[in-house]
Amino acid sequence: MAAPTDIRMAAVFGEAKPENGDHDADALHRRRVLFHAHAHSQGGLRVVATDLRSLAWQCSLDIDDLQDLQDDVGISGSCSDLLDYLYSSLSSGQVRLRFPADQGPGTGPADAKLVATKAKGLPLITISLHPVAASELKDVIAVFSLALYASYKTTQEHASREQERASQLMDSLASEREKNEVLQKQLEALSFLDKRKATKPKLVTDQVAIVPGAPAFSDQVIVPVQQQTSVASPSKVLPAKAVKRMPPVSRRARVRGALLQDIEENGDDDS
Repeated sequence: MAAPTDIRMAAVFGEAKPENGDHDADALHRRRVLFHAHAHSQGGLRVVATDLRSLAWQCSLDIDDLQDLQDDVGISGSCSDLLDYLYSSLSSGQVRLRFPADQGPGTGPADAKLVATKAKGLPLITISLHPVAASELKDVIAVFSLALYASYKTTQEHASREQERASQLMDSLASEREKNEVLQKQLEALSFLDKRKATKPKLVTDQVAIVPGAPAFSDQVIVPVQQQTSVASPSKVLPAKAVKRMPPVSRRARVRGALLQDIEENGDDDS
């Protein structure tokens, strides 16, 4: 394994369920133990487990220790491959804190082993931990608590940013939906107008008639049937009625100041 210049692994918190060699149920449920694994500022990997009251275990792994751990686990590749597998194993939720058969987390300081695996059937990661001396216990628990709070704040900030981003996406989605509704209404209106334009010429054609004999030009005038007047054909024009003209009055019958009877009427009288 190529030795890296530094160790980079995201910090991970979790619960390590205590168990001793003979699986004493009393020892298993007596205490809840939390652990914290993170890259140390001095370049190594630091692992701490504590019940946050009176017990704590810790260890620091340098590059050589990580190489030995990789050989024990049987993972080939670089140190980064081992750290990725270690992080996945500690984040799996299947982490145990094992004690010797005659000791448990409630019986006093003792060595312990942090055991984890990425998934069932895969190689186990086993890290040996040593008890923290009583003189250092408070400081270790205080540092652990502050790191846990810092992790909580970071997670809370990430969640808040994600929530804000989700809210912005929901607002954007609502705005897009509103725009889509407006566009849909516009499309429906245009579709309605297109249908009216498509059906209107057909209705006009049914209601009008073309004047017979009119030339078929594009500017042909169409007269509605209701407005057409009956035009008689030239062949059916009726002859003009003869006006009876009165014969002109004879000049001989005109006498200024008197109206004389016709000579024929006088002749009849004489006879």
